[in-house]
Amino acid sequence: MKNSLKIIIGLIHVLLAIAILQLLVQPVTAAPPDLPNNSCADCHRKLIFTSEEQRQFVDIRIKHLESGISCSIVCHEDKLNKSIASTYAMWSVSTHALFDVTCEKCHGGDPLAITKEDAHIGVSKIKIARANTPESCGKCHEPELDEFKNSEHFKKLESGEEGPAPACITCHQAHSVRVLTSSEIEDFCSNCHNRITGIDPAVPKKAEEALSSIKELQVEISKARGAIISAKASGKDVTTAEDELEAARAILKHIPSVWHRFNLTFFETEVTEGIEDARRAQNIMAEMPAASPPVKAPGFEVILLISCLLIAYFLKKR
Repeated sequence: MKNSLKIIIGLIHVLLAIAILQLLVQPVTAAPPDLPNNSCADCHRKLIFTSEEQRQFVDIRIKHLESGISCSIVCHEDKLNKSIASTYAMWSVSTHALFDVTCEKCHGGDPLAITKEDAHIGVSKIKIARANTPESCGKCHEPELDEFKNSEHFKKLESGEEGPAPACITCHQAHSVRVLTSSEIEDFCSNCHNRITGIDPAVPKKAEEALSSIKELQVEISKARGAIISAKASGKDVTTAEDELEAARAILKHIPSVWHRFNLTFFETEVTEGIEDARRAQNIMAEMPAASPPVKAPGFEVILLISCLLIAYFLKKR
């Protein structure tokens, strides 16, 4: 009995010693290293909305964009860009942020540097100049750049002539990196294409109609896919229809790049071809006769019946 009591007391002492040791050691081992911020985002995030004026500009711009008022680019973005906080705020909710395209990809610099001075080495204003943005953006968006170089917009930009000459940031903006929808495009294009400037005022409406036609292409592709799935389930040969559907899908995939040629006639031709491909796939399925049901091999019931007849025949013969 005494030995058991001694063992229990000894275990309690050991446990108390371990607990005290943990309290002494834990603060040293658990403390995170005291390292300075080592990325563009870590540093610039701290500057977000540092004044009431900045917050007001952000609110105004968001309301304008929600209402489809594109003049906010001219009136407010320049003022917003004076604040690093505002540019970070817009970038943080952009597609670029979603795919981890951070500051140095466009601005240069070293995102792994520890000090501000080292982080800013290599930062260049030249490659983010408006006229240079196509080449800068084209490093990641090569198909779009190839199409854009075939556009009148690019020729105007390259010529250096006075007057409207859209660059990438004209439509997509520098930090928010927006993609305009069909409902926004008409008002946006009318900033340059209007009766006052004399630059083909019919373009905005045509652009809206062209972008809207993509929805029709998507619907027809969905119908074709459903028809093929149904036909395949009933045993039909869907090879030819699948080829037509794949052609329509290829056009849909390439459409965002084609848009950057800003040739609405060419764009509409491409979309129409995709719609026709998808409809051909549907027609092939509709015109194809139903597959003949497969001939079933004699089942267990038939074999059993034959066996019974044979047995009865031999019994009767005896």
